[in-house]
Parts: sequence; structure tokens; C-alpha cells
Amino acid sequence: MKKKWKSMILAIVFVLAVTLGSVSVSPVEARTVVPLEYDLSHVQYQIVDTDGKTYNYKTRAAYEIAEKKFKQKWAVQQEGIKAQASDYATESFQHSGFRGWKYTTPVGYYTNFNNSSYNDEVSSLKTARKSSGTRVCFHKNGGEPCKTFGPGLDIRYVGDGWNDQISYINVYR
Repeated sequence: MKKKWKSMILAIVFVLAVTLGSVSVSPVEARTVVPLEYDLSHVQYQIVDTDGKTYNYKTRAAYEIAEKKFKQKWAVQQEGIKAQASDYATESFQHSGFRGWKYTTPVGYYTNFNNSSYNDEVSSLKTARKSSGTRVCFHKNGGEPCKTFGPGLDIRYVGDGWNDQISYINVYR
């Protein structure tokens, strides 16, 4: 009987630790809400920093050079941040304001929505805090145009020109 009680108590402690360990004590803890309500269809490449500032690039080469620098910067910024369960994945949502279906892409992985019901349906994103950024692209396998968001951003609406166009998501380690 003692073993049964001990097992039950350990199970309860585990459930409480998992539940309480993933609850944020601060509702705005290290997350930035980014308004992208303007037309972005004319911008081929874009990076949105963790402070919400947007950087535009005309060529893929310039974009990839800048993206590498931002990824290094963001990786350094993430050191020492307390981890939460949802910090290790970028969440994609069907509708603006984080509504509709939700699709999760873990840090270090990519998702090709091509040939799925999720293709060209993404309208809002929550980027993983414990990452080096999240790249989204119009076409499968990272085909252009592309945009990279910093870690820990809440993008309530991906913007005109990007809404219902995303086919590829890569969450950098």
C-alpha cells in the first residue's frame, strides 16, 4: 500500500511541476507584439528584430548576410532566459489574432506546408523565444520571397501581401 501512495504522490508532483513549470508568471515576459498591418507585397526580403524594427533587403544575398548576423545576435540574447514549454517552438495560426487552427514547428526544424491543408493559410505567428529566429517563405523549401522574425515575437497579423501566402517555416536553433 505504501508503494501505491508513493507512486500516486510522485505522479501528482510531476503533473504539478509540468503544469506550473510552463505557466508564465509575467504575461508579457520577453515577448514583443509586432504590428505588420501595412502592405508588404513589394518587399522581397525582410527581417523583423526583437524590438519590432523592420529591415528590408533587395537581394537574397544581402538578406542572408544580414540574417546570419541577426541569428548570432538573437542567440546571444537568448542565453540566460528561463525556459517555458512553448519557448521551443514557433506557432502558426490560421487567422489573425492567433485564432483558428495552430501548427507548431519546433526549434531546429522546418515545415513545408506545400501539399497540405495548411498551405497558404497562415495569418499570425508566435515565434519561439529560445531560438535564433524564424524564417517564413512563400514557396516550399524556402523559395523566395522570405521574411525572418526575431525570437519571442507575437505577430498578430503577418501583413497584407503575406497573409495566406506562407508555405515554409524554418525555426533556427
